[in-house]
Amino acid sequence: MQETNNGSLLAKRLGVDIFAASTAAFGVSPFIAIVDRSIIENASGREKLGKALKQGFIHLFTRPFNFIRSPSFFLVFGVYAATYSTANTIDTICAYTKQDNQTPKFLGTTIANMTTCIYKDRAFTRMFGLVAPKGLPWSSYGYFAARDALTIAASFNIPPTLAKEFQDRKIILDSETSQNVAQLICPAAVQFISCALHLLGLDIYNRPGESMLSRLQFLQRTYLKTTITRIARIGPAFGIGGVGNRVIRERVNEMVDQKDRSLSNLTINAATIPATNAATSSNTSANQ
Repeated sequence: MQETNNGSLLAKRLGVDIFAASTAAFGVSPFIAIVDRSIIENASGREKLGKALKQGFIHLFTRPFNFIRSPSFFLVFGVYAATYSTANTIDTICAYTKQDNQTPKFLGTTIANMTTCIYKDRAFTRMFGLVAPKGLPWSSYGYFAARDALTIAASFNIPPTLAKEFQDRKIILDSETSQNVAQLICPAAVQFISCALHLLGLDIYNRPGESMLSRLQFLQRTYLKTTITRIARIGPAFGIGGVGNRVIRERVNEMVDQKDRSLSNLTINAATIPATNAATSSNTSANQ
């Protein structure tokens, strides 16, 4: 019976994990889809970054239902729903089996994010670039993979450690606040490194055969504004989205636990009623 109850609880936890991940992903995906498309259009020379961002937000606010049915939205939603779901379910399974979650979460979430994100970047580069659609070079895949590994570590593994440091050093005493601040800071800070990797991967696709000097000059022209834009993008993606995913997951699990306790109490109370009645009947018979 205990194993059945534990299995039922695990299934509920995993269901909550996927619900929280999907809800958080749906909330942040419109903004991320606009920014990703704008960065790729700017990197290819198809459109200026500011104009592309403006056009994207006009589309979102004037035709929201049309926007969320677009392939670009679904591609981005798939990336973050898969990433958050993987992180959540690994946390749940490791807690259930009493195993450390750090290495499994880094590896599992990196694989989930890397495969879906590279697929999304390949599709975006082909859809919104100037050059005719073609296969993505292996070197571009390498740069994108390194970018994603850094982002995952900064989004899922480092924030709990940084939050603990905040509390240990008495910088932020409240546990909830320290977690939220760490979750917002880490993914944004890593963009100063990962943005260069992202731009190099795009430039290799858009301008094959260029010298490294030419690519460094391209980075010099585009790095700062793209980094600022990606920091603004990563805030919703793994900052706000990460906080939302965690908060939704915690709150819904609390609701599920409260409901289970209520049902358990009802079951216990119902089981004691016949026993009480039986004892009363026995006492009555004896008195007679």
